[in-house]
Amino acid sequence: MKLVVVSGASRGLGLGFASQLLRRAPQSTIVAASRSGTSDGLERLMSEYPGRILPVACDVTEQASTRALTEQLKADLGGAKVDLLLNVAGKLHGGQSSAAAETLPSEYMPERSLGSIDATAMQSVFATNALGPPVLRAAFRTLSGAVRHARRVGAIVANLSARVGSIGDNRHLNSAGPYQEKRDQAALNMATVNMAIELRRRDVYAVSLHPGTADTGLSVPFQKNVRPEKLFTVEYSTASMLDVLDGLSPSDSGAFFDYAGARVEY
Repeated sequence: MKLVVVSGASRGLGLGFASQLLRRAPQSTIVAASRSGTSDGLERLMSEYPGRILPVACDVTEQASTRALTEQLKADLGGAKVDLLLNVAGKLHGGQSSAAAETLPSEYMPERSLGSIDATAMQSVFATNALGPPVLRAAFRTLSGAVRHARRVGAIVANLSARVGSIGDNRHLNSAGPYQEKRDQAALNMATVNMAIELRRRDVYAVSLHPGTADTGLSVPFQKNVRPEKLFTVEYSTASMLDVLDGLSPSDSGAFFDYAGARVEY
């Protein structure tokens, strides 16, 4: 059995990953974690794939919540090892269609100048975007590793990042903002590198992934600046990133890839 844990799985890219994996890996079981615990989309998947998807409530910013999740999996799945951990949960703005944004003011948008910084909102966003993935991975330290299948690497931790978090890439830009998203993704990328260093002796590999701009509630306020051919469907973005993961080798651990499999500099 292939066991996959997806955070932020109630909608958007998280739900898209769950749907793709259910189709691509017939023997897989998907643990769909989200703050809400369920959604209409997850309910549809449960009806289509009975017994293969386990929706669970989990707040990735709360260690007590992530530990409770691992204890639940030990009880429900007999301590099965996790093959793939997809950290997808994220915040960006207060108007997004996501339970992850419920702690943000409805008018909140990423800061594009120093004068627009909202410290309270930035801390809330940072907790989900940058702290959530290592907190969730830490909770799974006894449930993953030493897992091998046909691919050339063992268990994988995939952190959903964004190209705007590349410090090297940003040196060529003319605009500073959005401060919050760039900071969060740069911090997450460093967490990916640290995970790769720490976990390699356990046969666990970590990468950051850039999904491109996918048509989700997260990206709606920014889609007007995206060329039509660069606004991807959820299906295309998630399928492309899973193709990248399927092609990983041990030497790729700690790297940052875009949806097409090209390396992104940190």
